[in-house]
Parts: sequence; structure tokens; C-alpha cells
Amino acid sequence: MSRLPHGQFLGDLNRSVATGGFRIDLRVASLPPEAVSEHSHDTAHFILPLADGYRSLARDPLARTRQVFSAGSAIYNPPGVVHRDCYDVAGGLFLSVSAPDDLPTGLGHPLLLRGEAETAMRRLVGLSTRAAPGDELAVEQAALTLSDAVVSLLETSAHAPDWLLRAVEMVEDLANAPGLEIRTVADAVGVHPVHLARGWRRHLRGSPAAAIRHRRADHATQCLLHGNDLAEAAAISGYADQSHMTREYVRIFGVTPGVFRTAVSGRV
Repeated sequence: MSRLPHGQFLGDLNRSVATGGFRIDLRVASLPPEAVSEHSHDTAHFILPLADGYRSLARDPLARTRQVFSAGSAIYNPPGVVHRDCYDVAGGLFLSVSAPDDLPTGLGHPLLLRGEAETAMRRLVGLSTRAAPGDELAVEQAALTLSDAVVSLLETSAHAPDWLLRAVEMVEDLANAPGLEIRTVADAVGVHPVHLARGWRRHLRGSPAAAIRHRRADHATQCLLHGNDLAEAAAISGYADQSHMTREYVRIFGVTPGVFRTAVSGRV
């Protein structure tokens, strides 16, 4: 079994930025799953898969069984944990954030993070893609948001209601349906939209609206990685038009979809 030093991962490097003891990389998972052996890392790190089908030991407090994670899942791995996280198929893009070795945390197992951590990870995708001079403070602040999510983490309640799990699954499945509304999700799981929003905030540290927007943007990212043009990606992902997608993409990732596509076009 290999033990990887700070900032080293199994995958081809596409983009990299470093500041404040953090290293943020965009990488391509170049190895097929059968070639990924068990390994560990010297320091804590975070992973954001940008394609579906990512296998991890991370626990999702809302899930009844271990999951294969979808694009946009913010995953935390503590130092020293032996794992063989990988995609079902080689070629998936992922963001890695290596934390300084003095990150204070007592959390000893991999975990799926939600709320501000998800938002910060997506912003780091844009910041690492752009890699512009002067972005160091923005990169460090986003990375510190991830660390704070771990340091201050209180386990998501084990008593989260079943209807909330159904709502999460519905957003995962239907976010790219044009015009999906929070009320539609609430009606489908049998609660009032206000009740849905309150439950989402309490147990998931976010909102159903943000979850829909994030999942839609993640779907658009996959379309771009698969070679769809901007208009096609917008239509497939449930946006009103290309301009709508661009506004939302900039809001979530900090770069336009065109800039992102150009940056990763030669990733393989």
C-alpha cells in the first residue's frame, strides 16, 4: 500500500494553484478502477467529482447504504485513511484540495459535506481554472471554508425525516427538468414548501433552491466535458437558454462555461 504526500493524487494534472498551505488541483482520473490500488494520504483532503460514478468510503448521513457519488458531491477524507476512491470509468475530471498538515479536526472517517462546503468547492473549480494573479486570497478563503466545515462539523441528525431523503433524491434526478420548482418537490414528498426549506436548512445546511441550481450546473459541466456546445448544454441541463446558463455558471463557479470548456478541452 502506498502513502501519498501532500498534494499528490492518482490522476493527470490539468490545473493547480497553491496558497496558505493549501494546494488545489484539477485532475483527470486517468486510471481505470481495476488499476487503482489501496492507498492513503499524509494530509487531509477534499474531493469534488465533476462526473457521476465516483466511488468513495465517505458516509452520507442521509443515505441508508453506501453510495456511488454523483458530480458535485463534496467529499472529505481525513489523513491516513486507507481507500481506493475512483470513478467507475477512467477519464472523469475532479477537483482536489489538499489541506495543511496542521488542520485541526477530530473527525476520523470520510464524510459527505453539504452547505457552504459545496459552494466553496464549486468556487474553487472556477478559481483554479482561471488561475489569475491576485486570486490567492479568494482561493485561501474558499479553502478555509472547507476546513471550517470539518472543524465545526456536528453530525447531521440521524433522525432526518424520510421525506427529506426523497426530496434530495428527486432533486438529484430532476434538476435538469426545465422549470422545476421547489413547490413541485414539496408536493411530491407531501410537505409544505416552507417545511421543506426549513428541513433542508436544518439537516443539509443549505436550501432546495441552491441544490437544484448546483445540480443543474454540475450537469452542464458534464455536458461540456462530453463535447456538447454551449447551447446544447443549456438545453439538456434545464436552463431557459444559453444566457441563463452562463449567468448561473458564473454565479456558482466564478467563470463562464466557455472559459471552463476551453481550460479543460485538452485534459485527456
